[in-house]
Amino acid sequence: GSRTKPMIRNSLAALLLALLFAPGLRAQELQLDALGAFELAFQPARPVQSYPGQQVAAAVTYRQGEAFIVPSPGRVQQIAYLVEPGAAVRQGQPFAVLRGPEMHHFEMAYESSRALLAGAERRYQANKGLYERKAISESQWLEISEKYYALSLEYEHMRHFFELVVEGDKDPDALTLTAPLSGVIDYSPAPGGVQEGDSIAQFVPDAAIRLEATLPNRLRDQVIALQWGDCEPAVERVSAMTEGFFVRVWSVPLAAACRPLLGQQLLVTPLLAVQGAYSLPRSAVFQLQRQTMVLVREGDRLRPLAVSLLGARGEDYVLQPAADLGDREVLVSSVSAVQGMLLGLGGE
Repeated sequence: GSRTKPMIRNSLAALLLALLFAPGLRAQELQLDALGAFELAFQPARPVQSYPGQQVAAAVTYRQGEAFIVPSPGRVQQIAYLVEPGAAVRQGQPFAVLRGPEMHHFEMAYESSRALLAGAERRYQANKGLYERKAISESQWLEISEKYYALSLEYEHMRHFFELVVEGDKDPDALTLTAPLSGVIDYSPAPGGVQEGDSIAQFVPDAAIRLEATLPNRLRDQVIALQWGDCEPAVERVSAMTEGFFVRVWSVPLAAACRPLLGQQLLVTPLLAVQGAYSLPRSAVFQLQRQTMVLVREGDRLRPLAVSLLGARGEDYVLQPAADLGDREVLVSSVSAVQGMLLGLGGE
């Protein structure tokens, strides 16, 4: 009630006084001339916009919908692939031979669909003028046009497939297929052959090959790139759905110099965006009063400043200071000796 509030206020005041008069960090400032025996080197902290997170597994892959699929026009029992999955192929390069009596049937069906479409198109054109002059009924015209469009669709489906067939093959029971584009071929041989509409193979353009990784959900708004070796592709897309505590991310397409084999597994370092962070040599960082510190030069004095370590990059730490460092210089040599003096001052 009314007695509790003054007690809380008194407790807060006591806590503030204790903090002010404890062996605090400002009391532990050191005069530079008192450190004459030490070799002191200073360096300005370098502002950074990102820092490396913990390594994660990534796969060299492509997103659904980015590959060109060659579907089978019907059931095929035997396929002899001429290249291995993951091989680089050029447009027009033979990649598979389909075998079986149904190959002759496919060719007959293609020729038949072409002839049927030609007849339907002649009928369509001949009746178009009659319909416009109201010389034939709506239902007659509808039947003629529906048949024409259905045959046109069927022919186009067959034509796309036969555009990939090598011409001049004399074997009626075999068809040789060529790659529709330059890129990487991917397929899974089916033991029982393929059915109509099944994929014979799919072709991934080089411009679609990218990294896919799974990161903790808390990093979804921070991750900007995935780094391994000298390669650092930016993150292009982050899934809008989580999978448990994780989220899936995809990089931009990989440059030729940074393109491992399709399906390869890598260990990558996610680069995380950050504000108010700096990079400093590891030698600048030390522990004092159970806090991580650096020593900042202010005129003729050295002052400890608390920092939070975010990560390591090469020989440096990436850290966030409790106060903005700006262009102030930080001690990078003889730090452990100065730490010893501060520990003596602090009475620890």
